Amino acid sequence: MAIGLDYTGDQELQNNDPASVKDILKDLDLLTPIEEIEKSKGLLTFKSYDEAEQLIKNLYAHAPKINKSLAKEKVLFFYAVLMNNDPEVKYATAIAINMLNGTIAETQEPLHNYPVQIYITENVYKELNTQFQDKYHSAVEVAGKVLHQRFSQDAQRCFIISPIGEEGSDVRKRADYVFETYIKPACEGTPLRAVRGEMMHGALVVPELMEALQSDPMVIAYLGHSPLKYGWNPNVMMELGSRLGSNAPCVIIKDVTSGGQPYDLPFDLKDVRVIDIPEQEGEELEHGVVKIRTIRDAILAGGIDRNQWQCLYPVATVDMKVGGTKDSASKYTEASKDMETLFEIEAIAGREILPILENLLEKMPDCQRAPFLHEQRSLITGLIMTGLGAGKIHATVPIVFEKHNTYQGRAFLPVIVRYSFNQLTSTLKLTVIYMDVTAITQLNEDGYYVCNLVGNNSLALKNASTTSTQP
Repeated sequence: MAIGLDYTGDQELQNNDPASVKDILKDLDLLTPIEEIEKSKGLLTFKSYDEAEQLIKNLYAHAPKINKSLAKEKVLFFYAVLMNNDPEVKYATAIAINMLNGTIAETQEPLHNYPVQIYITENVYKELNTQFQDKYHSAVEVAGKVLHQRFSQDAQRCFIISPIGEEGSDVRKRADYVFETYIKPACEGTPLRAVRGEMMHGALVVPELMEALQSDPMVIAYLGHSPLKYGWNPNVMMELGSRLGSNAPCVIIKDVTSGGQPYDLPFDLKDVRVIDIPEQEGEELEHGVVKIRTIRDAILAGGIDRNQWQCLYPVATVDMKVGGTKDSASKYTEASKDMETLFEIEAIAGREILPILENLLEKMPDCQRAPFLHEQRSLITGLIMTGLGAGKIHATVPIVFEKHNTYQGRAFLPVIVRYSFNQLTSTLKLTVIYMDVTAITQLNEDGYYVCNLVGNNSLALKNASTTSTQP
């Protein structure tokens, strides 16, 4: 792997004060030594992709910590290109560094949002199993090389319903072909990362599957081929039915014929738009591009950015993983546009909760941070515990902005308006609105700000008019 560092694309700063790749990465406790090529560039050699994957995860976790300790004008960005170590390839080091320099020059993602950029070569991608392939975009040309760029951490998932079949079977080969040729390229240009069921990493497959069908912003269903010969795949039909029953966005794809013969769709799908794709491989490239564009248009028209409801308050939907692993981080799955203004963060949907919470706490006065966190933990615990009704749980400690370009000196109370808890996947789903409660917020005797939208007193209806009816 070739790895390089850069300061916000500022060439003058990079030349005058280049970061040392060895110094920056020393806190990662790397078992693999770094061969320094330049002060800001180096090479690492791994025995397996698993080792490289661990380093990549460490980079994602470490980059925010490093940048938090640097001055704002010195934000550090990481670039890495992973290629096979072929002893027969001459000048492999030079090739790796040239690819690294090319990716730095042609950065695809907004730098201020994504400080870690990872690429792998085409041959590395083909050798990966689906668990890792789903982390990378379709192939693109970068600086004259065919590479796969890794998805950003906050890419929203698009769950793919598809026959799977046994390894090496015709069903698996066809499903893989459709996924790589049509579905994955169609998701490019959208905020979505295509993921099939076998790419899920959890131990409880069915609960995670049902959660994806109910919660993912988009689902694409490939019905499979040759229904006249094999019959409809029961798992595909069950999963598709579950998604359609939720009335959530879904794109359906089928082969144009079965063994060259036309066939009828199930009755319940006859009035649903279905996109036909060629049954046989090897269609003209131009025709394939048209089909990919058709699927992408259907994805975008299906509503991943659709906002049918106008929100009076900033609102977000959160999936909280209770007691989960590092690979199952809690995330915002939906967020209204004014959430970005409130939190002063772009593109909140898909982002992990922890870094956003850390950013939010930095905007609050010292006296408010600990009470706010304590109450939020108590609310989450109360929602999970059995025997506590939602009506008994309400927030009293608001977000108070000491530093904010728009809302300095204002207080916003996060109010949970609905929730559900999936015990099998330990996922707590919340919908939260953020109400401006500045007018009813005050400093309490313990030295932090509180407000209370719920009280035990009743109104004294002294002036209420009464009416009576005469028989």
